[in-house]
Amino acid sequence: MNNGTDTSEDTPEVVEQDIIDQTIEVGSGCDWTSRGVEPQWDNPKSIKAYDHIDRHHGPKLKPLNFRGRAASKNQPQGQWLNDRDWVKAEQVTPKYPGCYIINFKRSIGKVHYPDGKIIENVTHAFIKRKPDGSFKSAYPVLNDATLSSLDRSDENE
Repeated sequence: MNNGTDTSEDTPEVVEQDIIDQTIEVGSGCDWTSRGVEPQWDNPKSIKAYDHIDRHHGPKLKPLNFRGRAASKNQPQGQWLNDRDWVKAEQVTPKYPGCYIINFKRSIGKVHYPDGKIIENVTHAFIKRKPDGSFKSAYPVLNDATLSSLDRSDENE
């Protein structure tokens, strides 16, 4: 950070994307066209915007939670270190429904494996933005992850 503003060196960047629909813009700063009131995009505890992320990938969860989830889904599970980072992810993720990998250029989390192994200091996150702009999924991934290497078939990632 430089005087409270991001510089190009510390601004997260999109390293891979699979945009579903470029005809509509969604997310923070865009008109809310879905049901109910607009999510509180700047609030990491916003249930409408980030509930799944907090409940399944949040920083307060214990390693045993991740080991069980990783085993039941038979795939690694990412854990955020700081809930403000998923707000930052929402801000830098393109405003179109789709899947993205974001490089934060600093440690944002861990990846837990079914056997209990934990990879620390990962800098990348997988994001799946829904058609209303909110996130279906958002979690840290290994730094060499690609969209094609991730198993995104599970509707409740």
